[in-house]
Amino acid sequence: MKNKLGKIVMAAVLVVPMLFMPTGAEAAVKDPFKDVSKNSPYVDIVHEMRDKNIISGYANGEFRPEESISRKHAAALVNRAVKLPARKPFVKFKDVSPKNAYFNDIKKLQQAGIFEADAKGNLYPNKPITRAEMAKVLTIAFQLDVQTELNFVDVPKNHPASQYVRALYSNGITTGDNGKYQPNKPVTRVHYALFLHRILHMNDPVDPTEPAKPLRGQLGVYTEEQMEWGNTEYVAYQMKLLLAQKVTRYPEAYRLPDSNKEAYGKKREIDMNSAGSGYSQMAKENIQYLKRFVKKGSELDQILDRWDAGDFSNVKNEYVNLVGIADPEYFVWCDEDKCLDTTQLHVWTEEAEEFYIRTVFGQRGLNLHRQQWGTKEQ
Repeated sequence: MKNKLGKIVMAAVLVVPMLFMPTGAEAAVKDPFKDVSKNSPYVDIVHEMRDKNIISGYANGEFRPEESISRKHAAALVNRAVKLPARKPFVKFKDVSPKNAYFNDIKKLQQAGIFEADAKGNLYPNKPITRAEMAKVLTIAFQLDVQTELNFVDVPKNHPASQYVRALYSNGITTGDNGKYQPNKPVTRVHYALFLHRILHMNDPVDPTEPAKPLRGQLGVYTEEQMEWGNTEYVAYQMKLLLAQKVTRYPEAYRLPDSNKEAYGKKREIDMNSAGSGYSQMAKENIQYLKRFVKKGSELDQILDRWDAGDFSNVKNEYVNLVGIADPEYFVWCDEDKCLDTTQLHVWTEEAEEFYIRTVFGQRGLNLHRQQWGTKEQ
């Protein structure tokens, strides 16, 4: 059991920079950067952003993907990617001269209400931009709406960047790192390019000729590359995450949106996990994506077929089976009188399920749920 949990934690750590990105194993790009391997999961993204004149490299042909990106460079990339409105009058920063090559980019972000001077009137343009600062830049620049109220454990509601980080998370721009966002960590050049790329493509229509893709930001833990290893345990664990929308181990009092019902210090089941903890939506996109990694006719394939057809009549038994497949040691080592069985599970009511979906995936996720499963009119 401990080994399995270790695998899950490690996978959750690995998922952050790679989720939904192509492996690029055989990518062929024109004039590639010297230090961006063709096997890098970012190879296509980096060069696409370069070809759109949003990012650039160095004179020696390097991109330096792991180098921290400065505030002035972050400003330049955003200013190239989107037309920023002037919401505020220009106020000059003491440490940004008009002779600075990035003066105009910084000015644009200041007028857009993104950059603000500190108490001394400085911006510190050469200082690395943090993940919290990046969240503010991207949220305001691209006018991202907050879809859900979930917070990362290290970015609580009272954190100054909370609304900006929520906006990135609820729009699938960031997935976090094992339930954390790491707001004070500097952003690397490659990750900044990745976040920009996700935003620029967040509303792309689905291409039916492409392989099935998961909903952006709504199917986590294992990357596509890891899923392609053919590990049945990984697929079963992802499927178990989908069933969190349908089945709960907690009594009704812990899952309904009734503030008068107390559980674990007045915390609902949803409150016991943070953003980036592996929430997954039971949607046809996610079901079809998981079918790519299972053997045709196998038990997992049959379960996915039932779900795709809207048959959720046996979810309690399916949940127990998935627990055993995802962790083969569970039923070997668990205490006999405490081993999970169907009597310990509760199927969500329609009210509770819709509350869960709205809380975790926002109104957009709830609209999708109603469209796909025909539960209610929007």
